[in-house]
Amino acid sequence: MKILVAEDNVVSQNILEKILEKTGHEVMTAENGLKAWELLQRNSVRMVITDWMMPEMDGLELCQKLRSSDLPDYY
Repeated sequence: MKILVAEDNVVSQNILEKILEKTGHEVMTAENGLKAWELLQRNSVRMVITDWMMPEMDGLELCQKLRSSDLPDYY
C-alpha cells in the first residue's frame, strides 16, 4: 500500500517510514501539511498519516482539505 506520512519531526518521520517500509508499504514523506497537499495533487496514495501540529498547514487543515476535495478516499 502507498502511504503518505506528514510529519515535521525528522526523527519521527524516519521511524514511521522505516517501520512502514519494513512491513511492505511504499512510503512518501512531507515535512508539513502544505507539502503533503502538494504531493497528494500529483500522487495517488491509499493512506495518509499526519501529525496534528505542523508549520504552514497543520494536520487538521490537511484533513479538512482532503475531505472537501475530489481526490480519492483515504484511510
